[in-house]
Amino acid sequence: RDAGFDMSIDGDGFISIQYQNANNSVRVTDEFMHAVEADEEWRTTSRATGEPVGEPIQARELMREIAEAAWRCADPGIQFDTTINQWHTSPNSGRINASNPCFPGDARVHTTHGLMPFEELYERWTTGEIIEVYTHRATAGENGSASGPKGDGVVASTPLQVMRTGVKPIVNLRFANGLELRCTPNHKLWTTNRGYVAAEELTAEDRVMLNDSPTPAEDASWELPVTVAAKAKSFSRGGSVAFTELPDRWSEGLGEIMGHLVGDGCLTDSSTVFVYGGDDVEDCTLEQHEMYLYELFGGGSRQDMDNGTVQLRVGSSAVRELLRGLGVTGARAHDKRVPASVFKAPVEVQAAFLRGLFGADGCVSWTENNRYVGLGSRSDALLRDVQRLISAFGTRSQIYNVATRSQARFEYTRVDGTQVAYDSRSGFDLRITGSDMQLFAQRIGFSTRRKNDRLAAMNAVHSRYSTKPTTQLKGREADGQEQVYNLSEPMHHSYIVDGVVVANCSEYMHVDDSACNLASINLMKFRRPDGTFDVSRFEHVVDIMLLAQEIVVTPSSYPTEQIGTNARAFRQLGLGYANLGAFLMSNGMAYDSDAGRATAAAITALMTGRGYLQSAKVAAAMGPYDAYALNREAHNDVMRMHRDASLAIPDAVTGDTALVDAARESWSEAVALGELYGYRNAQASVLAPTGTISFLMDCDTTGVEPDFSLVKFKELVGGGTMTIVNRTVPMALRTLGYGEDDVAAIVAHIDATNSIIDAPGLLDDHLDVFDVAVGSRAISHEGHIKMMGAVQPFLSGAISKTVNMPQTATVEDIADAYIEAWRLGVKALAIYRDGSKTAQALRTDAQESKGEEPATVVVEGYTEADLEKAVEAAVAKAVSNDGPKRKRMPRERESITHKFSLGGHEGYITAGKYEDGTVGEIFLTDIGKEGSTMRGMMNSFATSISIALQYGVPLETLVRKFAYMRFEPEGITQNSEIPFAKSMPDYIMRWLASRFLDADVQEDLGILTPEVRARKLGEDAASSAAGDSIGPANGAGNGGAAKPPIAGAAAPAAAVPAPPTAALTDTPPSRPAILRGLDLGPACNQCGGMMQR
Repeated sequence: RDAGFDMSIDGDGFISIQYQNANNSVRVTDEFMHAVEADEEWRTTSRATGEPVGEPIQARELMREIAEAAWRCADPGIQFDTTINQWHTSPNSGRINASNPCFPGDARVHTTHGLMPFEELYERWTTGEIIEVYTHRATAGENGSASGPKGDGVVASTPLQVMRTGVKPIVNLRFANGLELRCTPNHKLWTTNRGYVAAEELTAEDRVMLNDSPTPAEDASWELPVTVAAKAKSFSRGGSVAFTELPDRWSEGLGEIMGHLVGDGCLTDSSTVFVYGGDDVEDCTLEQHEMYLYELFGGGSRQDMDNGTVQLRVGSSAVRELLRGLGVTGARAHDKRVPASVFKAPVEVQAAFLRGLFGADGCVSWTENNRYVGLGSRSDALLRDVQRLISAFGTRSQIYNVATRSQARFEYTRVDGTQVAYDSRSGFDLRITGSDMQLFAQRIGFSTRRKNDRLAAMNAVHSRYSTKPTTQLKGREADGQEQVYNLSEPMHHSYIVDGVVVANCSEYMHVDDSACNLASINLMKFRRPDGTFDVSRFEHVVDIMLLAQEIVVTPSSYPTEQIGTNARAFRQLGLGYANLGAFLMSNGMAYDSDAGRATAAAITALMTGRGYLQSAKVAAAMGPYDAYALNREAHNDVMRMHRDASLAIPDAVTGDTALVDAARESWSEAVALGELYGYRNAQASVLAPTGTISFLMDCDTTGVEPDFSLVKFKELVGGGTMTIVNRTVPMALRTLGYGEDDVAAIVAHIDATNSIIDAPGLLDDHLDVFDVAVGSRAISHEGHIKMMGAVQPFLSGAISKTVNMPQTATVEDIADAYIEAWRLGVKALAIYRDGSKTAQALRTDAQESKGEEPATVVVEGYTEADLEKAVEAAVAKAVSNDGPKRKRMPRERESITHKFSLGGHEGYITAGKYEDGTVGEIFLTDIGKEGSTMRGMMNSFATSISIALQYGVPLETLVRKFAYMRFEPEGITQNSEIPFAKSMPDYIMRWLASRFLDADVQEDLGILTPEVRARKLGEDAASSAAGDSIGPANGAGNGGAAKPPIAGAAAPAAAVPAPPTAALTDTPPSRPAILRGLDLGPACNQCGGMMQR
């Protein structure tokens, strides 16, 4: 996080891996399962609207498809929705769902900065800006909200979190007052008759509450969201030109003329036009707006039109640019909207905009039977925008369609002869009635004096009924899928969106947005030598564990604020156990037996009953969890269901009546004390998988599972395996009456064969005690499911357990398992058919054959071997087409550090090496001052080179790109190998080449290291000795062949080999080097670099 990475669960990094090691499930109701049993048709419904989708299908066929998917890849699991919610302790806070309620990004939240789109609110929140939202006091005390009594009005509150929750289905709700609201189907709206109701469950009888109080944008900025550098140009009557600075701050005058422009004006490519009628001239509205235009833009021109109207025109393109930046468009009448900037302008500007708009297109209707303030428009979208905006003033309205669409056409001929035809369009009218007319007059009003006077006169003469504070649902349609958002408001757990009071995310999604504080107990620690269960010690441990879990709920940190809010409000705990399989085996009980199931049920009942008894004791001292009062009856009903289930445990088969009696007594006490004081925790127990902590607790088996195998191999996340041998077998054999010699012989057989089958001296009647999850004597899936059904009635949550099935299991076997689990009251079930995933954590061999031939499974005509070959080919193809892979540097590596000086600039180059000695990274230090441009650019260069090297870009390629680049700083160095460098990248890359590239490449790149120079000297000496020198002095030119000797000419004297150069600054060899296959000019005497002709 400190390095700038997004560590949130909604960040890109988490999203990229969120489906790794994830379980996918489908949720089904009792109605669906009954339809499967009866082989009836089933009608699927839209997740968004609840409306039927497609044609009916056979329920059994749909179940078979679910089972077939699980057969192939172990997904999906199945959740039994009716059972889950039947045992839900907090149903009045919302049913247990698997999704989050949210709004799309364009929904406008009432904030102290204006009506802000959710998307913008989220973006600004993530940058650290604190923006308060308005919450309504009508929702105080609901669903765990304890901040003050119910009441009227709103209050500003700082949300705990604003979050983006993914792409989800959207419904569009249409209300009787013309308002439309888009949200997810499960988002809850506040109704005056039923409290919070989910969007998908609203009916026409529900009275949805509208905002009735001002939510002023008191923190909105007065600075305009757009600035225009150009000045407004205007002309005086004498022809002189004047330039005016455009405003950079809001003003009421700017807001009012924008409102008038949207109502009676237009923005064209050449002009900004404001239109006024005769009444506007008489009551001085025209003159007022002329003054505003002069103050803002340097004025405008007045034109009298033939139809009796007057136009004010501003021709400046800079003014048009400013207005467009504020959201004013050149749309035709039926497409006009309120400019987006107005929603977030200061409240005074919002009121001024509405005054201008109502002054232009509004009216005061005053008849004997009909009195209202109206605003007419061809654009219903404009009126819905106005409806949202005036809701921020606590003013309600209704939109009417006042004219049906006509087929009449208006046709005319343009000057150029073009025939034009228009269809007439529907008209719409927004009307404010009753007591809200007085609020409109006080908080908004008209820009025209005559309309204000008429409204004041009407309000003075007539009494006004109280405007209805609610509206009803008129229609609901699915509206696609979008990125959605939500927030968590801590005070009243509500906020206002587009004028409607809605629930926030946090307290309703008991399961989805909360955390369960887990802990597990090793059951073998409570086994007495005689095999009975130490009840008193176990009860004491449960008391301590639950109290410790409860204590850490509040100070714990959580992934998001809304999860933290829920966790502290419901205080869900997940006390569980591990080593049940070992406990049963040690007592000579088969996992798949009546005695084993009854014992497991009794232990689970004791644990949860004692846990809730302790929770009631804590509630007596500190109070119950926040939402208990709202869910009191439901929670207590579930407690009684647990108690009644304990009475049905068959105590006769457990052999430990004290255990069963203690379980029943704990539930009786928990119910009685809970009736008096409530419970501190909405949930007390679950059975977690304990796949990791079971090893820390020295357990042989995990959670509620039997042993996977008597000898097993665990795949470790970091690579490798570990061998795990069951240590309970000797204890079980002794319990069953075997002597020490027999025990030793049987254990030795297991060590040798990894199986207890055919062990010497083992009776066949005792084999079922040692049955495990896999192998030739694997526990049947019915045995797994029956165990889950035995313990489920005594758990607050579900059971994290996998029902293992052999590779030969059929699709029908899996479907039968789902149905059986539902009949036994299991809340959720996950199936794993051996081999149905490409990797699994536990195996019964270490990748070696133990003499058993693997089963050959045929799938649609192909053997398993064929399928494996096809998968391998597909994987090989995918890998071959995969992108580059980064080879990271080892944690400890060797490096070379080199000090250099270039043109008076000093620094250090550090080159880190892989194990094979190749370079993999470079660092540059002490180059320029901290924070300087040079230092930043060179560090960025070094990072780029390092990343390129680690992704496999050859150093040779990088040297070719950067060597001999020329820019400042350049100059003389203190390195005799590179006496002169044309830039820092030039020096760095030539130094790297001199240390990590071989001489052949160095020579090809024109880098004259001592080895390359020595090689060239040797070549020149050899050429001279053979009389075959080809230097430019011999007339061969740059790389040409030497001219043949002229006939009769004297032979040249034998060449004397040149002595070795004493220093790099001596004359370099005259033979040109080859760079990229081309001959270049000779090397420079000063720097050794290659010269160009």
